[in-house]
Amino acid sequence: MKNKGFTLIELIAVIAILALIALVVYPAINSVIKNARENTYLDQIDVIIKAAKEWSIDNASKLPDDAEYNLPVKTLIDEGYITNDEVKNPRNSKENLDGDIIIKYNEETKSFEYSYSDEEVNVTMNTSQIIYQNSKKKLS
Repeated sequence: MKNKGFTLIELIAVIAILALIALVVYPAINSVIKNARENTYLDQIDVIIKAAKEWSIDNASKLPDDAEYNLPVKTLIDEGYITNDEVKNPRNSKENLDGDIIIKYNEETKSFEYSYSDEEVNVTMNTSQIIYQNSKKKLS
């Protein structure tokens, strides 16, 4: 009678081959996941900055010409410019991004510059919303 099955050596060889494949594939998959989270994080910061631009258009009279203005993300949520779902931290989905948008007026370009800052990172987006000086005078 012939036994139909695998020997112990064959099983160990298959497990070793699968372990080697896992060792090769795991870092690549981990890298892809990490890059996706970072891209999502930057996309969410872009959404926050767009909301801050809308807020600054509506509240131009509050913005100083000669100093920075720190706008908390919580203010954007409270005033309805963004929702809680739009600011979930992709690194830890249980928490919201809770940094500040730093708004600074650039006299040379006659525009406001926006950057996001929190405890972990300071990201300056290369975008600016032109708000003419006259718009501040009209709202005053």
